This record gives sequence, C-alpha cells and structure tokens, in this order.
Amino acid sequence: MNINTQSGDDSEKKITGVDLLMILLKWKNFIIYFVLITTILAAITSFILPKWYKSYSTLIPPKSQGLLGGLGSISSLIKEIAPGAAGKLSSQANSYNFLAILNSRKASEMMINKFNLFEVYNIKDNSIEKTIEEFQKNLNIEVTEHGSVVIDIYDRDPNRAAEMVNYMCIILNEISIEIGKNEARSNREFLEKRVGENRIQLSHAEEKLKEFQQENGLINITDDAKSTATSVSGLFASKVKAEIELAILEKTVGINNLTYRQLELEKKELENKLTTLPQIGMESFRLYRDVLVQQKIMEILIPFYEQAKIEEHKDVPVMLVLDKAVPAEKKSYPKRMLIVVSTFLSSLFISIFIVLLIARFRIFKSKKQQEYIKLISTLDKGK
Repeated sequence: MNINTQSGDDSEKKITGVDLLMILLKWKNFIIYFVLITTILAAITSFILPKWYKSYSTLIPPKSQGLLGGLGSISSLIKEIAPGAAGKLSSQANSYNFLAILNSRKASEMMINKFNLFEVYNIKDNSIEKTIEEFQKNLNIEVTEHGSVVIDIYDRDPNRAAEMVNYMCIILNEISIEIGKNEARSNREFLEKRVGENRIQLSHAEEKLKEFQQENGLINITDDAKSTATSVSGLFASKVKAEIELAILEKTVGINNLTYRQLELEKKELENKLTTLPQIGMESFRLYRDVLVQQKIMEILIPFYEQAKIEEHKDVPVMLVLDKAVPAEKKSYPKRMLIVVSTFLSSLFISIFIVLLIARFRIFKSKKQQEYIKLISTLDKGK
C-alpha cells in the first residue's frame, strides 16, 4: 500500500514499505489488543453456542421391483403397458419425486406433530409456518448420482436427530404408497370402464355374427380373409393400447410431456394405416373381423385391469434403508477451532486496515494544515 502526499513545494513524497512497517510498529499495541480481545470474545461465544448434532440415513430403490414395478415418478402400470415410455420418464427423475415428498408441507407437519417441534424450536405462538421454516433449515436432502437419497437432520439432541431421520424414512414410504394407491385407483377405474365397454361391444359383435350365420348358414371364410382380419384386429388392438397409454400419461405427466407427444404420433400413424387398409364388403368377413378386434382388445385390457386392482391394495416400501440413522458421537457445529482461527485472521486484517486508514487521514490532515499555513503566510506578505 502506497500513501502519497505533497510538500509545500509540490514535490511528491512517497511512503515506502519501511514507512508502513514503522506505522504498524507504532500501532502494535492497538493491533495486538484488538486481535486478542476479538479472538477471546469469539472463543467465548463458540463455547456458549449450543451444540448441534447431525444424523443421516441413506435410502435406495429396491434392486428388483418384481412383476408390478415400484412406485416412483410414474405408475408401475405404465411400466407394463408402455415400457419404453416408462424408461424415459423414470430416467428423468425417479428419486427427485421422493425429494419433493420429503420437502412437502405434509411431511413437515407430520414431523412437527410427532416430535412436538413447537417446543423443540421454542416457537412461542405455536405458528406452524415458523416451525416448518425452522425445521426446513435443519433438514437437508440430497439425491446422489446413483439414485440413492440421503437425508440429514440437525438437532441439539443426538438421539432425537436419529429418531427424526428414521421417521422421515417412514414418512417417505407412507406418502409414496398413498400416492401410488390413489394413482392405481384412478387407473383401475379408467380400465374398469374400458373393460365394461369392450365386453358390451364384444357381445354385440358376437351376437351379430351369430344372427348372420343363423340367417345365411355357416359361412366359410378363406385363409386370406382370416389373415387380413387378424392383421386388422392387431392394428385396432395397438391403437387401443396407445389410447390407454395416452390416457394414463395425461393424468400422470400431462399432455406437454415429450413421451406423451411421441405416443400421440404413434397413435396417429396407426390410424393412418387403418384408413389405408382395403375395405372388403363381404358382410360375413366384416362381422368376423369385428369379433376378432374386440377379442384382441379384451386380451390387452384384462391383464392391465387385474394388475391395477392388485396395485390399488399393495403395500410395498418404495425405498429401502441402506444406512439407518444412529445418534452422532460428535457434534457437527459450532466448529470452535474454525471460528477462533477465522476470527483471528479477520481481526488482524481489520486492525491493520484501521491503522492504515488512520495514518492516511492524518497525512491528509497534515497536508491541509500546511496549505492553510502557506495561505496565511501569503496573505501576511500581501499586507
């Protein structure tokens, strides 16, 4: 740091590093006392501050989800009817859905009621908003690159901190299962309606074919006609499957989702193929084809409908506890040594800055006094 001033004859005088060292030596008592007092106060404060302990737990998704899959960011039903779509959606953020649950107001309120956090955090007016805010400050949730979820909670009591973390794991599974059941119920109701409609349509198609055969006798349909009817029924079944996928995705991720749009394009392609098929006018073929179509659709709907009924009543944990929270043996903070060392260095720099600032001010003041004396001297000579 260079401090410049000018003498009365406008020559510049430069204060060197030696001059600065002399200034600091002159003010050494001030620097020593300032640093010493500040550091001692910081040390005392660090011992007065309450101790906080951290407990953590690591959760991972089950290695094998089984027949039905797991409850995550998408329905396990989608994983069966649209495995490609499920893979894309699941890769987006399966664990991040769990993070949203853990950070939700519902989870916070369950923790507050369980551990009476009004009293723990000394919230005088029992304000739920203030308590949630305080709890969120002491809660940290991270999703690792491997998809595991790590829950950290800080508390003044190491035992309570561990209990809170373990209860958060329970909350995660409870809320996830509840959401999954609600989603499965919605899917079941949707599929139940489609199965009912298809049964009626199949019954009508079979009845019409039966009436036609009774009126015209048993009709022999050629192998080519049967092959064509089978192809047509397969396309119709694929179209219905795409419609089911779109209906479930619309409720799950919305119509603006990329996967939804891709499936919508696939459905339009199927519709275009159906419009380009040759229209055979033979009544017996048409009735036979209608029966095959409805049977094929039923083959798709029934397994999904049965699966949705099972999902609605299943109670399987969506995350497994890899590391159960245990009481911490050592406090997490305050870190006394870090507080003392950082305060010592900070106070040292501040005291030096104050000394140099005072020195600069005095030089500036001395310069102004010299200019004033020179001005008075000039006026006296003028008289």
